[in-house]
Order: sequence, then C-alpha cells, then structure tokens
Amino acid sequence: MRQIAATFTGLALLCATPVLAGPKPGEGSPRAPQLAPDVDARDYNRAGRDLLAALGPFKSAMASARFDTLVGSLASQATASGMEWRADLAPGHLVETRVAAAQGPLASGPLGLLEQIRGPLADVEDVEFKLDLLENVTRRHVEARLRVRLTGHLPEEPGQERRGRASLDASLSSRWIRGPEGLQLAELALRYGQIVSGTGAAFWDEAIPRGLLSIGTADPRFMPPRNPLRYQVVRHAIGGATAADIDGDGRDDLLLTQGDGLRLFMNRLDPERGLRFVEGTRAWGLGKVAHPNVALALDFDGDGDCDLFVGSFYGPNHLFENVGGTFRDATADSGLLQDDMTAIACAADFDGDGRLDLYLGRFLDARRDVPQTMLYTRNGAPNRIYRGLGGLRFQDVSEASGADDRGLTLGAAAGDLDEDGDVDLYLSNDYGRNVLLRNRGDGTFEDVALESGALAVSGGMSATMSDLDADGRLDLYVSSIRSNQRWFSEDVNVRSYVLGIVRSERRAGMQRLFYDLRRHLGADWPSVGRASLKGNYFLRQSPRGTFEDWSERSGAAPAGWFWSSGAADLDNDGALDVVAVNGWITGKLKDDL
Repeated sequence: MRQIAATFTGLALLCATPVLAGPKPGEGSPRAPQLAPDVDARDYNRAGRDLLAALGPFKSAMASARFDTLVGSLASQATASGMEWRADLAPGHLVETRVAAAQGPLASGPLGLLEQIRGPLADVEDVEFKLDLLENVTRRHVEARLRVRLTGHLPEEPGQERRGRASLDASLSSRWIRGPEGLQLAELALRYGQIVSGTGAAFWDEAIPRGLLSIGTADPRFMPPRNPLRYQVVRHAIGGATAADIDGDGRDDLLLTQGDGLRLFMNRLDPERGLRFVEGTRAWGLGKVAHPNVALALDFDGDGDCDLFVGSFYGPNHLFENVGGTFRDATADSGLLQDDMTAIACAADFDGDGRLDLYLGRFLDARRDVPQTMLYTRNGAPNRIYRGLGGLRFQDVSEASGADDRGLTLGAAAGDLDEDGDVDLYLSNDYGRNVLLRNRGDGTFEDVALESGALAVSGGMSATMSDLDADGRLDLYVSSIRSNQRWFSEDVNVRSYVLGIVRSERRAGMQRLFYDLRRHLGADWPSVGRASLKGNYFLRQSPRGTFEDWSERSGAAPAGWFWSSGAADLDNDGALDVVAVNGWITGKLKDDL
C-alpha cells in the first residue's frame, strides 16, 4: 500500500478527532417519515415546529435536574422504559466511556428515564435537547427521534487531581399526543446513550506562552459597507494552517492564513526554555501577501527545501521559491493562472514522471453566483490540475485530465486508494455529491464514486484518507453537517421544493442538474435532503476495493457543523483517532448548533 502524504488546508483550521467508538445499539440509518393519508407537507412542518416548542421545558429540566416541572408536559398514563449506565472502555485511556443499556418498563415513566440519563453528572454546563427526526405524523400523534447532549462534570473522586469533565449523548424515541394546549409526551424510550469523560489532562493550550498569538481577521473586501458578495457565507472563510520545515532546521514551522494576510511562525526550540515560535513573516518576504485562503509548503522544484503555493478566492494565486532564508515570488513564469475561487490545494506526482503536480479545488464566484439549490448543486468553478514541468513551472491540463470537477470543492485527499501504484483523488464538495477520481495511471482520471460505493451526498468540508480500521487498506473520512434542522429537509419537503422549481422559469436551467441527481441517487432522489444533512462520513474500504458507509455504526457522525478534519494516533495505542473542527454562527434560538 502506498499513501501520499500531502499538506493541505480547508476553509478552517485543520486539526485532527474523537476516538471512533463502537457500534451504537439501535442507531441505524433513518427512514423517510411516515405520513398518514390525511397529512400533507403543511401538517408535517407544523408538527416539527410544535415539537420544537414543546422541548423547551425538557431542556430546562435537564439543566436544573428538576424533573417535577415537566408534569404538565406529559400525557396521562405516559410510559417509558428504564436504563442503566455501564462501563465500556477500561480506565487507563485518555478518555473513559460508559454506554447505556435499556431495561424494562419504568414505574416512574418518562421523568424517571430522564433522571436516569442525567444521573451520572454532578452538574451540567450546557444542554442541547433537540428534535432530530420526525418519523411518523398523524393528525393526533407525532413520533420523533430526539437528541440530548449534556456537557458538565462527574462527581469528584478521592485523590483525583482534576475534576472529571464529561459529555453525554443520547438518542431517544418518543411519541407525542396532540392536546388542547399542544403536544404532550406519551412514550419515551432510549435508543442509545454514551458518556465520554476524562480529566482534561492530555492537552494544554500553550499557544500564547510559546509565541503563537494570531487572531483571525476577516477579508476587509467582504465587510460592510462595500460588500460585493451575493453569497455571503464566503465572508467567514478566513482560516487555514500549514506545518512544514521552512528553514530546513529539522523542526516544523507554522504558516497561518487569515483574511488580511499570512503569518509565518518559525520554530525556535530553545534547550533551556523549550519550544518557542518567532514570527518571520516579513523576514521571509511574505508581509505583502494579501487575501490568502490556502497555503501549501512543499519542495516543488526538487532542490531539497520547501517552496510555497498560496491560493486566494479573489486575486492571483502565488508561487514562492525558497532561496535560503527568504521567499522569491516566482508566480510570473510559473504557468499558474489568476484562478479565482481557490479553496483547497494538494500536491502529488499524479502522472508518475517524478515531479510534483498541483491540484486546486475551487468554489463558486460568490460575487455573482449562489448554489443552484441548497441541497445539491454542480455550478462551481471547474477544479484545476497543473502538471509539474520542473523548475517551478506548471502546465494547466485540467480539461484533458477529467479532474475538472464542478462541485463546490472544499476538501481534497490524495493517495493510492486502489493500490495500483498511482495517486487517486477524493473530493469533498459542499452542497452536493462527493467525487472519487480514479487515476488511470497517466495522470488522467475518471469519477468512480457511484460504482465504488464512495458516493456521499453532504455539505462536505474536508476529506481525510487513512487506514482507520487498521486492515491495511485506505479508508475515507469526510467532515460535513449533521444539522438539527435535518428533519425539515426530508422527502416530503424536497419533493415540494423540486416541484416548485419545475413549475417556475428556473426549470430550463436546471435540467442538467436534475439529470445528475437522478443518475446518482436513482428513484430515491427525494432523499437528497436527508443524505446531505446526515453528518460526517466514515467510508470503510472492503477487501473487494469497494466502500461501505460505517458512519452511524462507528459513532463517527456526531451532530454538529464540521469543517477540517484529520487522523492521528493521539493516545499512542496504535489506532488512528480523528479530530474534526466543529462550530457555526447562530442566532438567539441556537436551533442549528
């Protein structure tokens, strides 16, 4: 097996993930909601909104542990099954886990079950009590999957240096009855539950003491009052990170991209003071690089030191030659194009000639374009591949290569997936389907995502190619969005949304997109909303060379809005762990966090 180690960044800081947990009992891929014959899309959406409102008191009760306040939220004769927490991962690891085991009927009903779920935590700092999916809707009742997430502390133990921190996740099945005053809880059952805890003593934040003071700043061109963007999300794409030995002293330096410029921090390991970083941005000739989005530090000219590629959304890309203690701008003679909308970059010898080639994933022109639909789009700027000619010169071979994908590419991973001796590419695309580009052996590619089982429809942000299950084959991990509003993007609403487009003047311009959607999802195309918001993907490669979706069963698809991701053995146990950066901007209700 051959894997190409390339340095690449996404739209946010590249980091690395939680340990892949074992299968979650009762957690399977969700099915489309079942609607009674007299229930339409309007009734479905009303049920979702009403249930969101009904969950408010439950969130408050979880925070305060005052479950008696929920008596008025229960239907008469409300029932529940009990549960207990059992140890899952033995002590001695960085983290310990407990899993919930379901038991028989509980005399104290839903209130008793909620009390059992929260029981191990001494206090709670934050609570999420969310509607995950609507599963069955009639005029009189609603069945729904709920998600609970608590963060807080475990009780103090004698001799413990630090108070244990814990995060608790649970999935619940529920049945609600519609009464005069809204929905009341009638049945509650545990689907799965897990507590992950630790002392928080494995990592410490020492950025500032070590000299790494850098605050991300938005690109001033995108800020009010002179904001030229039609698609506003691009304003928040301000962060990337690259680690490489820039000065050849055997230690990794750090290069950070932010909206208003580059920051280069040189690693100065002091025998007495330990690790220290000193800023070298101006000394290395990078002080005037404006509006960078991605940086890639590799030896492009084969002379033994790190050169630098810098990509930008709007404005020229740059190629810098390392000339010993400084960078020389070699862009003019490089063959690189202006190439706006560069979101991601990776490099490898794709054509097998011994020289590094450059692959650029591109977004759309946010000054004039928006995604064709918010769940599936193919109107991005075509990706580019540059063939290395030697001496920091490149040739654009994008169209002939078959790698000029038109997804909104935010992540790219390079490696020999099929073990045939050449480098393949996996692309993580926002608002649509991901792409597996199989190298034909000569630097040209074909998309085999559908037939290989690697197709993933998602809000794809990053891609990682690693042997996550230690079976000798490369697997794929894709960071994406598992939204708390995914109940709204179900078939019932997708069909209505598409029908609205078909009846509008937009139909003519959308035919090619609808054909692409139907080709890749078949008759199940209305499930595109459910797929696109289902969360991170763990695609496990089988001995046959095809891929299986292990996202749910592995515990690798937590709720959240994930950006960059990566894999590393953080606890030195011989197994790769995954780190995924998570977060988003939210409103007062925090419905989608």
